[in-house]
Amino acid sequence: MENENIYRQELMNRYRRSMEGLFRYLPWLEEKSGEKMVHIYQGDNMPQRSVAIPVYDGTLLSFVKEMNATGLMDRNYVYVFSRYGIRTEQDELRVIERTELKEIEVIFGIMAKYVLGGMTRGILWSKAIENGVFYHGLKRIKELLDVWDEPLA
Repeated sequence: MENENIYRQELMNRYRRSMEGLFRYLPWLEEKSGEKMVHIYQGDNMPQRSVAIPVYDGTLLSFVKEMNATGLMDRNYVYVFSRYGIRTEQDELRVIERTELKEIEVIFGIMAKYVLGGMTRGILWSKAIENGVFYHGLKRIKELLDVWDEPLA
């Protein structure tokens, strides 16, 4: 029992250290929720039939880079979606809101879909802002870690 508590405390400390700097993005993510965060570059001398070049918000790119650097983005996020029956964006938000501390990795799995998937399909980063997954996921992680910090009565 004591070993389990030590392990849990070490795990929470790891999550807190990894995620601490990301919580500063919460106000920005809340403000931008629902907005499209990418536009197509329309240069003056751009030929009519050239490849479209997406331009992303700098804060979004910084957030994604820092999320990826946490080491908490699981490349096997597909299994999280399968295990929890997540098929739609509404399912993602529902699961995030219902997640408890013992299954916090589920939130990391959902966010990994957008962070890691966006490396090959960049539109996913913008989509995570539009549908609120980044905001709600980060907010729920903060709530769970803050509850763990509260002293027992």
